[in-house]
Amino acid sequence: MRTPRGFTLIEVMVALALFAVGALAAVQLASETTRSASILEDRYFASLVASNRMAEVHAQARWNTWPPRDEASGQVELANRTWYWQQQVVATVTEDLQEVTIRVSLSDNGPVVAEVSGFVGRR
Repeated sequence: MRTPRGFTLIEVMVALALFAVGALAAVQLASETTRSASILEDRYFASLVASNRMAEVHAQARWNTWPPRDEASGQVELANRTWYWQQQVVATVTEDLQEVTIRVSLSDNGPVVAEVSGFVGRR
């Protein structure tokens, strides 16, 4: 009598099931990695917009253009996208010092992607 060669149908089905589970996990991992990279890219560019706006405020204060104590907003193009910023200036206890907060989003009044806070002083 000859010994059987090859795989049984059950063995093939189990192998295919294990392969399918592994392939599904790999596809989900790739998808999550791509989504995370996109979010990280948005945060990076938004932080650049916020930092650039804060640098403008500091430069204006250096040349005696004091930022008004209210809210301002605007938009800027960066990385082929339009970024919307909102600036809030709050007085502090010291007369020659103001707190500036800048929030950046991808749409007007959309969710904040990056936020920078700092102080501006008169010279």
